[in-house]
Amino acid sequence: AQCPHDMKFIKGEANVLEWNHTADPPYGHYGICCAEMDIWEANSMATAYTPHTCDKPGSTRCEGIDCGDTLKGERYKGICDKDGCDFNPYRLGNRSYYGISSNFTVDTSRPVSVVTQF
Repeated sequence: AQCPHDMKFIKGEANVLEWNHTADPPYGHYGICCAEMDIWEANSMATAYTPHTCDKPGSTRCEGIDCGDTLKGERYKGICDKDGCDFNPYRLGNRSYYGISSNFTVDTSRPVSVVTQF
């Protein structure tokens, strides 16, 4: 989950308080937090599916510690799980699931089809 401060509008309201347009990226006082699902983070040697949850449903305007700003040392104090809880087959003990050869269940040296449905 992210709680970026560079959103110009949050739930229809301008994020103009302390807006710093010269920063890269620009940012304002408020952030907006929402849960996130990394459906597939992968390369040819590793794969993970990672939910990043938040304590509040939907998108939520945040300020201060609730935003969990990393640069302020508050990453783990915010309302969202910035690191997430990933599902990685290798780390969970399945050493032959995903890799570059026909010895793996998913052989990444070959084309792979991925279907995602919501």
